Amino acid sequence: MNLLHTWIGFSLIFAPGALADPNPDLSAIDALRQMIVELKSEVAQLKHQDDAWLNDQRVDEIRELVSDVLADADTRANLLGDSATTGYKNGWFITTADGRWKLKFNFQLQVRWVFNDAELQPNNYGFEQRRSKFNFSGHIIDPSWTYKITATWNRSGSSVTEDAWIAKNFDDGGWVKFGQFKAGFLRENINSSSKQLGAERTSIHTAFTYGWTQGIAAGWKNDDVNLFVQYTDGPNRSNTPALGPATHAWVGRAEFKFGEAGWNDFGYLTSRAGDANGLLVGVAYETYDSDTGTFEYGNALGGKSRGWTVDASARGDGWNIFAYFVKTTGESKTTGVEQDSSGYVLQGGVLVSDHVELFAQYEHGEIDGATFTDGESNDMSVIRFGFNYWPTAGSNVVKWTTDIAWAQDSIADGAGSSISSANWISSGNGWRDDTGGQDGQMLLRTQLQLVF
Repeated sequence: MNLLHTWIGFSLIFAPGALADPNPDLSAIDALRQMIVELKSEVAQLKHQDDAWLNDQRVDEIRELVSDVLADADTRANLLGDSATTGYKNGWFITTADGRWKLKFNFQLQVRWVFNDAELQPNNYGFEQRRSKFNFSGHIIDPSWTYKITATWNRSGSSVTEDAWIAKNFDDGGWVKFGQFKAGFLRENINSSSKQLGAERTSIHTAFTYGWTQGIAAGWKNDDVNLFVQYTDGPNRSNTPALGPATHAWVGRAEFKFGEAGWNDFGYLTSRAGDANGLLVGVAYETYDSDTGTFEYGNALGGKSRGWTVDASARGDGWNIFAYFVKTTGESKTTGVEQDSSGYVLQGGVLVSDHVELFAQYEHGEIDGATFTDGESNDMSVIRFGFNYWPTAGSNVVKWTTDIAWAQDSIADGAGSSISSANWISSGNGWRDDTGGQDGQMLLRTQLQLVF
C-alpha cells in the first residue's frame, strides 16, 4: 500500500493542472485511472507473495516449538517412569501412571526411657532407641503381586531384616506368600508394635510369640472371615541359613469378625474416636518338630512343641477391650519329658478426650511344676496402668505412651527343673530376673513414637 501511495503522490505533483483546471483534459484523467488500476494490481501481487512467505515462516516456527515441547515432555516422562505419580497415603509412594508398579516408604521410630526397681538390686534406668525401622512395600507387574522388605536397627545399633517376602493375591480372596514374615500365632504379635496399647508387648507375648520366621504361607479372606496356614522353620527363626537345624513347623489361624468395624480397625489395640462397634474372635494352633536342634519356646527348652491360643477383641467409639489365652507343651526329643506352660492377658482402654486414652492391663503366666534355684516363682503376674497421648487427634503418626507396672510374683528367667526355661523377660520389655525369691518389682516406661 505504501508503493501505491507513492505513485499517487508523484502523479499529483507532476500533474497539478489536472486538479486545478476546472475543465481538465479527460484523456489525462483516464490515463491516471489506468495507472492506479495497474499499480493496485501489482501491489496486490506483492502483498500475496509477502503473506505466503510469512505463513511459511510461522509454520516452521510452530513446528520447531512443538518439537521442543514434545522433547521436553519425553524427558520428563523418562525421569518419572512413564508419567509416575507421587504422594502420601499411609506412607510416601511412587506409582506408575498405569498402576502396575508401586513403591511405598514407611518409617518407625520409638525412643524410650525405662526405670526398673527390683529388690536386692540397684535401680536401673536409661534411654534407648527401642525401634528404628525403614520399610519398603508395594506391588510389581500388577497390584496382585505384593512385596515387603523391612530393615530395623536394634538397641545395639546393628541392623537386621524383619520382613522380606513376596505374595500373590487372587481375585477370590486367596493368597500365597513366600519368604520371611511375621508368624500368625498370637494376636498380640500380629498387631504392629506401633499400634499396641502399652509401650511394649506383654511378658506372655515374650514367652509364646513365634516372632519372625521363614517359610511359605497361604490363606483366604473375605469381609468377615480370615483363614491362613504357615509352614516355617519354627519360632523366631529369622535370618538363618537353610542348612541349619531341620525343623517342621506349622501355624494355622482362623478369625471371625462381627459388627460394623472393619479389619483395619482391629489392627489397633488402642481406642479411636468414631470407630464402629465390632467383635473379632480368633483361634490358632502351632506345632514344631526339630530333627537336630532345640528351641527356648513356651518356657520350655525342647525339640518339639504343640500349642493353641484363643483371643477376642471388642471395640467401639472411643473404647477397646482385648483378651487372649495361650497354652503350649514343650517336649524333649531325647527323653520325652514334657513341660506345660500357659498364660492370659486382659486389657482395655478408653478415650477421656480426643487426645488422651487411659488404659489398664493384667497378665498372668504359669510354668507347671517347675522350680528355680534362686527361689523365683514359676508363676508370673503383672498389673499395669498407663496413658496414650496423640498431639493430633485421630492420627497415630506421633504418639506418647507412659505406663507403670508391678509384678506380684518374683520373676524367673532361664533354666529351671527338667526342661523348663522361663522366658518372661527380655531386654525389650524392661523386666529383670529377681533374685532370692524377691517380688514386687516395679517398671516405669515412657516412650515417644513417630510413624509415617
